[in-house]
Amino acid sequence: MMRASSQEWDGPDRSSSSSVTSLGINSSSLNTRSVRHRNHNGLIDSDHESKEELGLGDQPHIRESAIVALPETGRPIPGGGNAPPEGWGGDVDALPHRRRAQLKHRALWWLLHFLQVLVLAIIVILLMVAVGVPVSDNGVPQPGDYTQMEFNWKHDPRSYLSPMNPNFTDYNILLDAHLHTTYSDGVLSPKQVIEYSIANGFNAIIVTDHQTVAGALAAKEYAEKHHSDQITVITGMEYTCCRIHMNLIGINESVTVSPPFPSDEQLRDVINKVHDMGGMVIVNHIPWSNATLLPWNEPRLPNNPTREQLLDWGVDGFEVVNQNTFDLRSYQFVQQHADRLVALTGSDMHYPASSYAWTTINAPNRTAEAILDEIRNRRTSFLLDASGTSPVQDPPYNKDYFKYAPWGLVGDYFYGYADKYRGQYSFQGTFCQREIVDSHGAMMGWFFLWLVVSILVLEILYWFFRWLVLLVAHHIHRWLSSRR
Repeated sequence: MMRASSQEWDGPDRSSSSSVTSLGINSSSLNTRSVRHRNHNGLIDSDHESKEELGLGDQPHIRESAIVALPETGRPIPGGGNAPPEGWGGDVDALPHRRRAQLKHRALWWLLHFLQVLVLAIIVILLMVAVGVPVSDNGVPQPGDYTQMEFNWKHDPRSYLSPMNPNFTDYNILLDAHLHTTYSDGVLSPKQVIEYSIANGFNAIIVTDHQTVAGALAAKEYAEKHHSDQITVITGMEYTCCRIHMNLIGINESVTVSPPFPSDEQLRDVINKVHDMGGMVIVNHIPWSNATLLPWNEPRLPNNPTREQLLDWGVDGFEVVNQNTFDLRSYQFVQQHADRLVALTGSDMHYPASSYAWTTINAPNRTAEAILDEIRNRRTSFLLDASGTSPVQDPPYNKDYFKYAPWGLVGDYFYGYADKYRGQYSFQGTFCQREIVDSHGAMMGWFFLWLVVSILVLEILYWFFRWLVLLVAHHIHRWLSSRR
């Protein structure tokens, strides 16, 4: 495209057309666009065509650098250079070197700016992973503040349920034989466990925290001081390993649990030790223990002993109802060996929820010894409500949860890019299955693709709205200027 030189016509009249007219040249026959010619340094330079060659004579008000294009003749024009090549038109020229350099510089600036934003975004994401993942693992408190929960209702299962054994209609004890407190992995304190049990219709409980009797002793002490006329607490613990979970009831000392995968002989030794301490051994939730766990496709508790093995080793009974699961096979097994085994039910309460089963006992009094004596003599039945009790309440929100939850949720989000399977916890610092990590490479690839697309869209939106704001500001400025 032909462009005007930085040099202009001399004289009072600066227009090209008037200057040309004064020379006797018809201005309508000229392309009045000026053109520049650059030397190898990119500066304006004349091709040194003389004004005489063009028939302009010695006109003092025309500089040699002034350029007027003649209409598509290809003839030399004032100020140097030739007309555009044939077929380009009189006002078309090759893109100047400086213009190309500017475009290259601008494209390079945009590329470097985009890479800078992309690198910054990746750094921010890595920082979020570095903080969010550990917080998600360890640092986020419970959403609910269970310390503030109260249980101020009274449920009576006798009013609508009948014992499983239709001949066992005379009973005075409603027992929950499996509960946890904050001394292991429960969320309720021993005090709250007592109040929760009373509210749901129990007048006797066996507190069985994992690997310790401390929670049971604390619950027993509280009940005797504050609710001795409402509930009886029997002490115990849940022996927890990767082969079996067993409630050791009627003991006041903790039994050492080790190793995570005990041998048959070691399990026999535990059973015999509990008997020597005056306690009993109840095998817990066999359906849960034998449930298939993915992705290993093996039981949750590998190599779980059979019922026949456990009977041979000397266990005293089986938990036939755990939460809302009725273990029919264990119940039938107990019935087949009624002279050696007792059936108990347990809520396995870790979080306050509905109650589903109550072990029924007819004891001469409500002391722990009298209740345990009836269990030893296998005189029990149970009530079962598969729908569960009502009401059920949620805890109020924990204020500290909101403080750390955003980072925890960030960690949870990035955990979604790889599935990490640990299996069942042994309660001895290890897990019962080998750890499996399954990374989703395709998902990661799509994440970075969408990240690039998002940055591009944001950049376009930013510069569009910037241009729009400047345009509006310009029009406002012009409007204000016109009103002055």
